[in-house]
Amino acid sequence: MTVYDVRRWPDSVYPGEVSAECPEAREVIDTLILRLRSQGPSPPGYQVKTLGAKMGGLWQINLRVMSRQVRVLYAPYDRVIVIFRIHKKGSPQEQTRAYELAKRRKREYDSRRAAISRNRTLH
Repeated sequence: MTVYDVRRWPDSVYPGEVSAECPEAREVIDTLILRLRSQGPSPPGYQVKTLGAKMGGLWQINLRVMSRQVRVLYAPYDRVIVIFRIHKKGSPQEQTRAYELAKRRKREYDSRRAAISRNRTLH
């Protein structure tokens, strides 16, 4: 059985943003994270959207919690899955801000990842 490493970038994404913005979704998100760990970036039973290059290569899962939609924005990197933003679906302006923040965080993560790869030397 393949196990995936589920991370968050930055650390404040989880549980911080969940506690601040949608505490009622904590259990549902915990379950999703367990499923991502065991079943990968497209776990059965979840509607997964790949948002494409215009959205920075992000993937999205929508969760229904108490008749509200909660969105999880993430990206897979081989056996690592990184969560960049968790938020309630809101107004179009709030949605735009959430996507922009997730894209910026992904760019930061990608830059740091590339810098680490460049700094590795073979012995």
